Amino acid sequence: MTKMALDQIWKQQLTLVTYGNEFLSGDLNFSRWIEHPIFEQHSFNFRDLISQHLLAQHFQIWLEGLKKQGVKKLSLHLSNLLNDEQNPNANVELLPFAHFIVSHQANKKTAWICGHELAEWYNSDNDFEVPTSQRNPLRQEIFWGYTLNDKLAKKVDIDLQKLNWNDVTRYLEQELFDSKYAQYFSEPTQQDFPFYGYEVDHSSISSHQLAIIPTDYPADCAHRLLHRCEALTEYLEQQRQHPYNEAGELISPEEQINLRNFSQKTDDLFSKLIVKIANHYQTAELTAEPEIIDRTMETSQHFNQAQHHKVSTSSVIKLIVITVIICIAAYYFGL
Repeated sequence: MTKMALDQIWKQQLTLVTYGNEFLSGDLNFSRWIEHPIFEQHSFNFRDLISQHLLAQHFQIWLEGLKKQGVKKLSLHLSNLLNDEQNPNANVELLPFAHFIVSHQANKKTAWICGHELAEWYNSDNDFEVPTSQRNPLRQEIFWGYTLNDKLAKKVDIDLQKLNWNDVTRYLEQELFDSKYAQYFSEPTQQDFPFYGYEVDHSSISSHQLAIIPTDYPADCAHRLLHRCEALTEYLEQQRQHPYNEAGELISPEEQINLRNFSQKTDDLFSKLIVKIANHYQTAELTAEPEIIDRTMETSQHFNQAQHHKVSTSSVIKLIVITVIICIAAYYFGL
């Protein structure tokens, strides 16, 4: 699968995984999120990649079907895990989006990959252009289910290992936000609010406006990083479209290449962050780190105490010697 720029479908994938997990665990009824605004203007079907049979015509039917089959968990992963895999169905074009979903049963893991069914009678390399007046206003995507082999299943498990959000935050700070290419980046004003993934008026949030991950967990770190990374990618895209410095001068071709490379790096790290949030949103908060004790000062203190003890002992001995000498002198002088 060939890599492409980060497609906005990640928002729907992330929501399906996080809210879907809450449904599978029995803690979230569909009535609370069936009309999540992130799914507006989207239509999803779910098919079997081998047979091409339609399994579900809506994500509610899909999740209910998974639950009946014993699926306990959903997770999200980078599509580059599948780079060495061959598409088992030449009639389906699997799209090179950054992520794919995995459903977990006791004895197997199933990948759900976005793709298009190819028309047998249309052989052009370019997509057929439907007249504008006949186009469906909804974005339609098909998720194709495919059972993963043991090798890929083990790779998937790596993304589920315990995570330290302090390390994640520190790494992104060093690699992205401390970069010279983010020098004039303005921090998003809404970063202390939940991340919605669509336009909202933060002064008047209604109960129908749900965040992209459930807000039942103290996941402030995840929400803040989503805000910051998305704002940084938008800022870098503007810089690439208008490659001028603060003085209004066109930056050199070499700097433009460096900017493009840093923008790609930002997309890559943002994609990895999305995976971590999808799989660890329940624990996405910073923790207090233990205070580092300066042992060198402590050693110095012991040394000073030892020196003080040594000086004090020496003074006492001197005082005793002087007293003895005075007594002897007094004896000899008849005092």
